[in-house]
Amino acid sequence: MKTAALLVSICAAVLAYTVTQARTYRAAVYEHKVIFPWPWATNRPMALSQMMVNMKAFQEKAHIAGKQGVDIMVFGEDSLYGYYMRYRHVIKHYLEPIPDPKLIMWNPCNEPMRFPQAEIQVELSCMAKRNRMYIVANMGDIQLCELGDPHCPSEGWYQYNTNVAYDKEGNFIARYHKQNRYIEPQFNAPVHPEYVYFDTKFGRFGLVVCNDIMFYDPMVELVREYNVTDIVLPTAWPESLPLYSSIGFISSFAVGHNVNLLHANIREPHNPDTYVYGSGLYTPAGPVKYVYDAVSTMGILIIGDVPVNERLPKKLPCDVNPLLFGQPNMKSLALPEFKADMFKDWFNFVHVKGTEGTVTVCQERFCCYLNYKKSASLEMYAFGVFNGLHKAYGPIYQQICVLMKCQTNNPLSCGKHVLSANTHFSHFHIKGSFSSPFIQPQIIQSGPGYQLELPPIGSFNYDAAGLTGLAVKKPLIHAALIGRVYRKDCITCYGG
Repeated sequence: MKTAALLVSICAAVLAYTVTQARTYRAAVYEHKVIFPWPWATNRPMALSQMMVNMKAFQEKAHIAGKQGVDIMVFGEDSLYGYYMRYRHVIKHYLEPIPDPKLIMWNPCNEPMRFPQAEIQVELSCMAKRNRMYIVANMGDIQLCELGDPHCPSEGWYQYNTNVAYDKEGNFIARYHKQNRYIEPQFNAPVHPEYVYFDTKFGRFGLVVCNDIMFYDPMVELVREYNVTDIVLPTAWPESLPLYSSIGFISSFAVGHNVNLLHANIREPHNPDTYVYGSGLYTPAGPVKYVYDAVSTMGILIIGDVPVNERLPKKLPCDVNPLLFGQPNMKSLALPEFKADMFKDWFNFVHVKGTEGTVTVCQERFCCYLNYKKSASLEMYAFGVFNGLHKAYGPIYQQICVLMKCQTNNPLSCGKHVLSANTHFSHFHIKGSFSSPFIQPQIIQSGPGYQLELPPIGSFNYDAAGLTGLAVKKPLIHAALIGRVYRKDCITCYGG
């Protein structure tokens, strides 16, 4: 018992969010409405002219951000050319050979002719220098294979989905190749994961791209082993409700892993095949500023002051042993009342009845506990559990506890997307018997006009006791603990 209590207290210390309140930095993310190239370029000059149309919007927004004293600015994934070019021979014209900043020192703005075919890199470097801010952008890299490379593609070169970073003087300081692709046959993945970060006076920033957030490498490893305090995340993230909305899932990583997270999505909210939108500045305590706008046809610039993240201790002491929320209250154990499909996963559910109660529900020896008080309502709510391999974004192994509004009063609608609610929860407390310390707490509220909202800082608490809604003033759409058991993803995966 003493060992378990000690582990809980240690993990609680890790989950605590420590900031120096007097210290903040100003960050900007630009959710760009991409002007998709058409027709696709058949040569480099044509590709460059098409990308420069989007670059012009970058420059305009960077100028605005610079005037407001922004320290670091982030642009979204594929925002120079869009995400439709999934043919290697087509996207090739939009790529540039990007040197390794670990091997060379280069300021593209000062030395624009040093490397051939570097026009985009020069523009980004000059943007950083002109506006006196760090710039992180996403672009394409093309690299010739080294002689005798056994992994070399048949064409003789690699193509990478790439983040680049420049400091306030325009110096090229970081390059990262995306590891975990999502329907991207036009790009290669590195043979080995890359752990890329850069240091500033206001934090250590790790570089990742979109789907990397779903996997252990390099996302979690940057936090655990490289003491990254802030994550920079360009995405082209489609809405996948309920648990994988852009603002919900990505902000939950910041809370669960004790990092600041600068998330720049792109805007394609009116495409029924994707619905790509939602960006923000997130901290371990909650959102600083975010946007979730499915209506506007224009790009959106978000600027906010982010508390400097003092992550102590440097490494998580809960690496090996699971984070303990304590044993679920088995006195309240209920047999699952029905099963329902949520994003191709079958959850065990029980109804959340009356205005208050306590319930425990299990699946495959994983149990979830809920205590709640809510307003009287005709809306159906359910409490669910999932323990297994999620395949839509994976295969990734998850353990999930979720309190959610059902789409209708038909139990089979539980797990479907919901955009509005009228029921208020004055209190809820969720915990589970997780076998991994890697857990992301997520709360989504109902906002005006069928808009999802995140709870403000101070309205919830996440610690070694679980997830507690303290003062959630808006109607609740769902609250969840999403656990990742990385070691069960596949035989080549690492981590807890």
